[in-house]
Amino acid sequence: MRKGNAEALIADAAKTIFSYCRVRTSTREEAEDLSQDILLELLKSHGNIRDDKAFYGFMWAVASNVYKNWCKLHTRATVAELDDRIPDKSPTLDNILIASDDLQLLHRELNLLAEQHRKVTVMYYFNGSKVSEISKTLGTSENMVKFLLFKSRQILKEGMNMERTGGNLSFNPGNLHLRFWGSGSNPFRKQCEHNLIAQNILLACYNDRCTAEEISVQIGVAVPYLESELKALCENKVLTKIGSRYETTVVIFSKDFADEADAVTLPLQQDIANVLKHFFDKRITDVKSIGFYEGCNDDSLLKWHITAIALERAVFKKYQGSLKIEYPKKYPGCEAFVWGEEDYNSRYGSFGTCALRNAEGDLIRFMDFSVNGEMDHRYFYDYPNRVNITLAIAKGRQRGFGDNDALEVAELIKRGYIKKTENRLELSIPVFASGQFEKVLSLLDNVTDEIAEITREMIKLTTEILVQHTPVQMKKEAKDIGWLKMFDNAVTAPVSEMLKSGVLCNVAENVHPTSHIVLK
Repeated sequence: MRKGNAEALIADAAKTIFSYCRVRTSTREEAEDLSQDILLELLKSHGNIRDDKAFYGFMWAVASNVYKNWCKLHTRATVAELDDRIPDKSPTLDNILIASDDLQLLHRELNLLAEQHRKVTVMYYFNGSKVSEISKTLGTSENMVKFLLFKSRQILKEGMNMERTGGNLSFNPGNLHLRFWGSGSNPFRKQCEHNLIAQNILLACYNDRCTAEEISVQIGVAVPYLESELKALCENKVLTKIGSRYETTVVIFSKDFADEADAVTLPLQQDIANVLKHFFDKRITDVKSIGFYEGCNDDSLLKWHITAIALERAVFKKYQGSLKIEYPKKYPGCEAFVWGEEDYNSRYGSFGTCALRNAEGDLIRFMDFSVNGEMDHRYFYDYPNRVNITLAIAKGRQRGFGDNDALEVAELIKRGYIKKTENRLELSIPVFASGQFEKVLSLLDNVTDEIAEITREMIKLTTEILVQHTPVQMKKEAKDIGWLKMFDNAVTAPVSEMLKSGVLCNVAENVHPTSHIVLK
């Protein structure tokens, strides 16, 4: 039987079914409950009807079976009723329920209703709209509106008699940072960086698939406020919907995982810090003798620059370069790995790196650590003019800047990238000729080999731990993505150790200790 025909026949038979139920129950309320059960069963099973002629025989058979089951299972209980009369001709739901102290429960359950059911219920009971008006507004049939009202009433009644316990995330929300490694701009930073709802949706759906209602209870946010977030997360491919349930699709480095991984790899983090300390003790004079324009006035800043260069060479060029990596293309607008990190800001701080070039091939590289304040690369990344001006000054340009460029120069001076001495512009970060930079890398060759091998050992350990902390459906991806723990354990953690031990020192505002230029 066609769905439309079945819905029309069921709607037409609603009054007949209610009369059938009224004579078999002791109260009108019980009759309404029983009739709704029968109507819902008819709607679920109408596909079994051969044609229109067989409908009524089928209807009475269903009604009889549902009534028998109702008699067996029904126990009398006091429940809050939802009056199905239009509000302008009867008391509002609020007035009906105040007397039975169930108004708060009703509001709770309305918050949990799916969008379509909630809209129909609010329009009918609260706004006083007629079924025909709702049908036109929502662009659906009147029969469907009636069905949604029946269904909503049943869901609300069942929910109001349930004890719901909010999850831990409802009173102790988690903090989740979506990290990004690949090409293109990070599309997730704006969506999730200051958005606790989005963060906690991903946390709630990580170990278990959840319906919107279950997410609402877990994180303590009403379904209406979740719907746009759920849609956006699904569009960005970090959440997926399977049937009526949602599942997080990125690996999350949980706090428990990070605590265990940090404890296991602490000796290796300290090994990396010590390798660099020993280099400074023995070879910093050799680095200075290369003769490059340092862009700094003491050894403490030079140590920061050499640390950044060594870690970039060892961890990214040598260790990461030895891996066979294929960047995922599933995320919109980029080719990148995306993963979550719980309580990210409570650990070693954040880290970012990029290299930007001018048309001549000159390079400015950033190895940014949040312990040093604002990340330099964010100021330059989408502003090629700032890159071109900085590289031009590095090559000796002093004048000929237009009005807009002169404003940029003034801002670069204010931010500490450029200094003006006796009317001469100079860079405040190291500038290497290509040959000079190769000599620095040569001095660091044994050091970076050793750090790369320590990193390899470290990532083997952390990947094994990550897999143990990952849900079954994500274990394969956890193995593929485990190497990304190198950012924390092989880069920011050793820097943290060096700061604790005094090998590195905290820098003043507008000092840029981990950015440098290489001229072609």
